[in-house]
Amino acid sequence: MNFKRFISLIVLIVVSLFVSLCALGAIYVLSVDAITRQEKIQSMLRLGLPSAAVLIVLLWFGAGMDHILARLKVGTGASLVVYLFAPLVLCIGLPALAAFLIYGSFTAPRGWRQLPASPVPAVEIVSANGTSVVVRTESDSQLYCVIGCPDWEPVDEIDPLFLSSGTEISTPPSFEPPDGAVDVLGISSINMGVEERTYFAIVEDGSVWYLQVNNNSYEGGFASGLFLTLAIIPAIFGLVVVYLGAGISALSRRIAS
Repeated sequence: MNFKRFISLIVLIVVSLFVSLCALGAIYVLSVDAITRQEKIQSMLRLGLPSAAVLIVLLWFGAGMDHILARLKVGTGASLVVYLFAPLVLCIGLPALAAFLIYGSFTAPRGWRQLPASPVPAVEIVSANGTSVVVRTESDSQLYCVIGCPDWEPVDEIDPLFLSSGTEISTPPSFEPPDGAVDVLGISSINMGVEERTYFAIVEDGSVWYLQVNNNSYEGGFASGLFLTLAIIPAIFGLVVVYLGAGISALSRRIAS
């Protein structure tokens, strides 16, 4: 029996076990929030096992990539392109795509949404800022509501600071106002250097609606940036593992020949 044919397989199995132990050990050491030994072990099993599985897949992906290129007898130039771009797309491109999708989920247009029903139907928008609106009702009272809050509150006197916390704009909203809109007001404000626009509309039935444009750009950028920051080290480590698998395959093939 020619054991040289199985050198690559044996080495890959041994390296897979070593990589798994490294992943489990790294999670165990980095579990700083876990106090007791049992909590560290639970954290190691919960996070370390999936991490080890991903690294094993990347290791065998690198070996399989090298094996396929050798079987197809691809030219040196084409092989170099595959070696350079396939691991980069897998380990760097996918996290970058995930970060882009995270940002898109924060900034995707959501259209007009209705605020909670006011106790008395609204007839006019008195003032607004990027997150709040004051309306006049049929009974000539004024009510105040913050986006995301479930209730309207009575307003006796408007705080001047509230009136100046945004700039009224005439730019039409990106979505048509709700059917039957009788009063529409657009407000522009600056949040962390990003312009945010909020539109409020009152409909004939007295309901109040709002539309936010670019209001989560900063939060989306922060979330995607945080994801990339946390993913960059595992991505680089995964890239190294892919090339490790390819190197093991190439070296084993040379030894076997």
